[in-house]
Amino acid sequence: MYTLLSKIILIGLLIYSFNNVFSQTDTLKQDQMVIIKMKNGDDYKGVLLKQGDGRILLKTVNGEMNLIASNIHSLENYDYEGRFEFANPHDTRYFFGPTGIPIKKGKGYYQNILVTTNFVNYGVTKNISIGGGLEFISTVLGSPIWFLTPKVGFDLSENIHLGGGFIMAGFADEGTATLGYGVFTLGQSETNLSIGAGYGLIDQELSDYPVMMISGTHRISKSIALLSENYVIPNSFYFGIHGIRILSKKNSFDIGAIVIPEIGSVIPALPYVGYVRVF
Repeated sequence: MYTLLSKIILIGLLIYSFNNVFSQTDTLKQDQMVIIKMKNGDDYKGVLLKQGDGRILLKTVNGEMNLIASNIHSLENYDYEGRFEFANPHDTRYFFGPTGIPIKKGKGYYQNILVTTNFVNYGVTKNISIGGGLEFISTVLGSPIWFLTPKVGFDLSENIHLGGGFIMAGFADEGTATLGYGVFTLGQSETNLSIGAGYGLIDQELSDYPVMMISGTHRISKSIALLSENYVIPNSFYFGIHGIRILSKKNSFDIGAIVIPEIGSVIPALPYVGYVRVF
């Protein structure tokens, strides 16, 4: 088990180093970068050179553009400095487990896991987010399984993030289970490695051992990122989720395999699917 964990850590560090060496930055990241959305659905990204007299002059990678203000739907500051066309829209969680990266104030997302389970999380301040969800089938049957997922997160530097919170699940009249956790993330939105630990509380009894998490992601193209999420209870249990994330500007689709060695001789892997829409 510990050999597996050491391999995961080594792979994550190699990926992180590779990304730092070979990543390229946007050639227009200096000055005031903006993204302009037109009423016809077109998007333009560049440096805002001039604004007035009903027109906007924008410097893009393809040259200067003179846009008519009345045709513009919105204009927003663009802070992303990565090497892809758009930022990773869902960098605060892996398949399910959290990163240390906080949800930005006023931003949030809807998440669906395995078709039946639905979450909403929202950033109420720079460092605090609240969230929760319901499992659909149990709700329809009148005995809903519910979740509460508050989180705090801090960007200690561009490449170091620290978070914590708890995941609470309620099972109708059968009580609740709570996992309090802390997580340390090394890296940025596109490539990072997280190490976390948490203790469970079931029926007011604290678990004997912590749950250890080692997870990572690496974006290999505009639309594809690799994900690996791993959990270990020392001397007891391991399971992992491994797969890909398909990205667009506002959406992400997760496709993976749940690996549980203890049942591997019966079921090699279970399918995992997820969807996120940011707002």
